[in-house]
Amino acid sequence: MPYRDLREFLALLEKKGLLARVKAEVDPSWEINGVCKKLIDEGGPAVIFEKVKGHKVPVLANLIGTLERLALALEMPADDRKITEEWIKRTEHPIPPKIVKAGPCKENIVMGDKVDLNAIFPPVIWHKGDGGPYIGTLGLQVTKDPEQGWQNVGVYRQMVRTKNETGLYMPVPQHGGIHLQKWARMYPGKPMPVAVAIGTEPCYLATGTAKLRHPPGEEEYAGALRKEPLELVRCETCDLYVPATSEIVLEGEVYPDELKPDGPFGEYTGHQGEAQMFNVFRLKAITHRNNPIFHGEREGYPSESIYLWLKGMEYVLYPKVMKLPGVVDVHIPRHSCGFKAIVSMKKLWPGHVNEVIHAIWGDIDLGHFFRYVIVVDDNIDIRDPDRVGWAVSNYVQPDRDIMIAPRCIIDGLDPSMPYSKRFTTAKWGVDATMPTEEYEAEGTQAPPLCDDPDIKARVVAQWQKYGIKL
Repeated sequence: MPYRDLREFLALLEKKGLLARVKAEVDPSWEINGVCKKLIDEGGPAVIFEKVKGHKVPVLANLIGTLERLALALEMPADDRKITEEWIKRTEHPIPPKIVKAGPCKENIVMGDKVDLNAIFPPVIWHKGDGGPYIGTLGLQVTKDPEQGWQNVGVYRQMVRTKNETGLYMPVPQHGGIHLQKWARMYPGKPMPVAVAIGTEPCYLATGTAKLRHPPGEEEYAGALRKEPLELVRCETCDLYVPATSEIVLEGEVYPDELKPDGPFGEYTGHQGEAQMFNVFRLKAITHRNNPIFHGEREGYPSESIYLWLKGMEYVLYPKVMKLPGVVDVHIPRHSCGFKAIVSMKKLWPGHVNEVIHAIWGDIDLGHFFRYVIVVDDNIDIRDPDRVGWAVSNYVQPDRDIMIAPRCIIDGLDPSMPYSKRFTTAKWGVDATMPTEEYEAEGTQAPPLCDDPDIKARVVAQWQKYGIKL
């Protein structure tokens, strides 16, 4: 059975020893930052800070940052390749949500002049250089396509400014940014409704961070992952729908042309981002559960959201690339921050590798993220960075095997360029396959590998004989 809410999932993590509860008082201006950084760097558990100095609401962080916890969240086996295949299988059949009249997220309703972000959110400074406290960045922003009517769920950062105002970084080509762009054209001078769900059951969180083809919206993909409809409830001030079991829901509006300074902020790349001009979210209502839990995270590298985001990208890229002739596997490693894809394949003709690289760069949904693509032979485990590095070291001749494509689009947070030059880049593809065609042109054969798998299998079969503990 799927998890009804975040609390049910937390109970399972605690039962399995994968959740830590910090009962000592912590300072939100620096201490939560430090503890989260250490837990993330060392692969530690999810954590709840139960006593935040000057505040009554506990802070949850590092919820889904490992393969084991991701597998539990999705109720899938803890095998990276199998999770990919099962995600694709389930999301091919979206399940519409169930609309309910009420839910736990409506246990408390605060409207109008009484709304106060400071009453519900501990002022956590997630990085030393941040411009202020941020909601998350695991608040799930809900918007609606003003032309087609389907909802989108995304994760966009929000810096708290006042008791009823935050910044909102919701850029194009993200779907929330596209909705805002359409709204400005269709309803000039009017604000667009935006809702923010915080602390949801894990499948909604996973789809909210993923890259999915729309319509339908993320709530239907979440239903597919849960194998059961997600319950949604209508907001108090607008025609948007949020998970009924959310811990906290913010309801507000955004004027497309209203911009204010925002940041700096520690980005998913692991670098401090510059202060920029972003949209403004004006709060109209807060609804929340009794004794709510604030779910946030220390953005950076590595982090919970970067892990979920990259896995979601991989689940979209995988079925597309796997349809190309000869492709065996595709992977977006966590260390790449989304700028690199690795493919293993069996070459079928001269130039085949370059065609696969161009197909990835040209993908309409994800191509603008990948600054470089590495292709290796089908006998290389692309989830093993040491084996990929071995292939690059042994098989690549720079003048023959590195392809550069100039003036390509790239994500605007790419730190390899100063901000004034971002959004375009040169991309490079690496053919790290054995150059068999060159050996064949000379009438010779490529040198064979000396793996001796038969001898290795015999030794493994009688490993106890050697008395060696691994």
